[in-house]
Amino acid sequence: MSAKKKTKRKSPKIILEKKKVFILTSTIVILSILLLFINILFSARPQTSQPAEPVAHKAPQQEQPAKPEPPVNPPSPKAETKMPSASNQKTAEKPHAESSAKPKGNAACPYDIPKAEKGSTLVFIIDDAGHSLENLKKYTALPFPITIAVLPRVAETEACARHIVAAKKELILHQPMQAENLSVNPGPGAITQNMNLGEIKATVKANLAQLGSGVKGLNNHEGSLITEDEVRIGAVLDAAREYGVYFIDSRTTAQTKAKEAADIRGMTVRHRDIFIDNIIDKNEMLKQIYHGLALANKNGTAIMIGHVDKSVHVLPDLLMDMYPYLTEKGYTLDVPSHLK
Repeated sequence: MSAKKKTKRKSPKIILEKKKVFILTSTIVILSILLLFINILFSARPQTSQPAEPVAHKAPQQEQPAKPEPPVNPPSPKAETKMPSASNQKTAEKPHAESSAKPKGNAACPYDIPKAEKGSTLVFIIDDAGHSLENLKKYTALPFPITIAVLPRVAETEACARHIVAAKKELILHQPMQAENLSVNPGPGAITQNMNLGEIKATVKANLAQLGSGVKGLNNHEGSLITEDEVRIGAVLDAAREYGVYFIDSRTTAQTKAKEAADIRGMTVRHRDIFIDNIIDKNEMLKQIYHGLALANKNGTAIMIGHVDKSVHVLPDLLMDMYPYLTEKGYTLDVPSHLK
């Protein structure tokens, strides 16, 4: 009896231990299954995230085309698409053309040009033509009215006269006259102190005739001795009136009597206001032109004289550069035959 009881008491323990073992193994199995499932889940996430990586990688690539903001040059946008490039090019060209035409007269103007007053007119006369047709062409190429005075009886007198007329510039005779300094040779075709009045008139007319039918007037080359003599300069004026041309006094002397001789004859003569190129230097020439502008604003007109060969490397370029600024400021450029 006691033995049987002992076996019966022991059996629950055995059963309990078996249950514990079963529970433990079950737990292990369940945990293993859970771990396996978790591993499957985590192992599956990188595979699904791989497509996300290209998406994240594409985002920077889309930002790169958005970075053409820094390049201001139009070529980078134009290279991307052909259609915008055509339209962009057209719209870009127009402002550029306008900007190249519009810097005149604004704050970027490199010259100290005052605004024109009283309908200011500027007359540029270029003396001493006749020695070099090549140098002359730099003046006739200027895109505004200009007057060229040609010396008579020198190497290229007639060729220069023809070229001036063909270029539609105003042609006048640069009449040589004796200076007070008798050692100065005025050149061929000159009026000298030993000529009588008839010889003076004949010389002037012959020199005018050499220039051809396009000649409009004359001024004096040197000539202080002649222009101070009212009778002799009067003979020059008689020849000019008979030939149908005007006379401009170059004022090589302050004692000129050209106006007095003209008044007696009821003629109007004009005179030079400025010599531009007594000093061959751009800044010095600018000073003289500025002085001429002031006289034009005061009197309505200024006649300024330069010289073909003397200042060929400075004056044509200076006048070409100043011309747009002068017109924007309201100045009119004209020739003596149009003055009233």
